[in-house]
Amino acid sequence: MASTANIYIDKGTDFRVDLTLFDGDDDPLPISVLDFFADIRKVYSESSPLTSFTVEKSTQVAGLVTLVLTDTQTRTLKPGKYQYDVLMRKQSGEMSKILEGLAFVVDTVTEV
Repeated sequence: MASTANIYIDKGTDFRVDLTLFDGDDDPLPISVLDFFADIRKVYSESSPLTSFTVEKSTQVAGLVTLVLTDTQTRTLKPGKYQYDVLMRKQSGEMSKILEGLAFVVDTVTEV
């Protein structure tokens, strides 16, 4: 079963959130051999995502991946509540959901 975490995204700004992944023995996962996918949708039943996160794998910190949205991506999202999840694919092809939750897009006052 996936872990749950809600995130808050400021519209029109760059967004980054770090995830440190561990195995059942509390050792960092070997992320270099794993693939990650993450999308935002208004509801799970939508056929296509509103936007997809770029998932950066750290080469400096064991088990660290970062979900990234650019300011251009967040600018296209209307303020409100969305759903997101993160899937992980092992070399064997096994796919699992590792994180899910609500993504709250918050409007910004300052426009650039």
